[in-house]
Amino acid sequence: MKRSMPNVKEAARRNTSAGRLLSGRNGEDEMEARRMKFEAVMAKTEDAFTMGKIHSRSWQTAYKGIVPDEIVAAFTADKQAERFARAIAARREEYYLFTVDGRPAGVASLYRSHEDDEPDHVGEIYSIYFHPDFWGTPATQAGLEFCIKRLKSLGYSHLTIWVLCDNIRARRFYEKNGFVRDGRAQQVTVGRPLWEVRYSMEV
Repeated sequence: MKRSMPNVKEAARRNTSAGRLLSGRNGEDEMEARRMKFEAVMAKTEDAFTMGKIHSRSWQTAYKGIVPDEIVAAFTADKQAERFARAIAARREEYYLFTVDGRPAGVASLYRSHEDDEPDHVGEIYSIYFHPDFWGTPATQAGLEFCIKRLKSLGYSHLTIWVLCDNIRARRFYEKNGFVRDGRAQQVTVGRPLWEVRYSMEV
């Protein structure tokens, strides 16, 4: 099943009240969500540095104590900006920049599963990172909901995401939002051997 990539000049904007995306939230969270203006914009190469800063800060905070300190220190905004610029230009997957009330808040990439043995109906959230200032806020929920809905709109009915086994915060977040471990795991090397586990969802 062949899918064409959208025109990179066309911004995929989603102005929404995140309160409509949340379930089971307490009243205070729902009030905060209704006040929040969340937007997901398809990234352009000129967004690369902003995305690199968010990704670097989030990655360094999330993986401190999980990956070696020298790897954390080397994961700089400049290096990630270069990687984002190349990836966005290549257009092999979709990249998004999330903002909250106009402030850059998060980044995500998604498209067809990168695993060769998966059928065409399997989509994947390759990555989703928010600046630590937004952790625990409705913005993270809105970002994940956007990724799920975007993949579904592209025709994918089974979604996957890989997460480091030791990243307990992220695993709990995905589990809370309907993803379940599907039994797949793989070892990766990030300064030292680490295990990733895969989560899945039917949509």
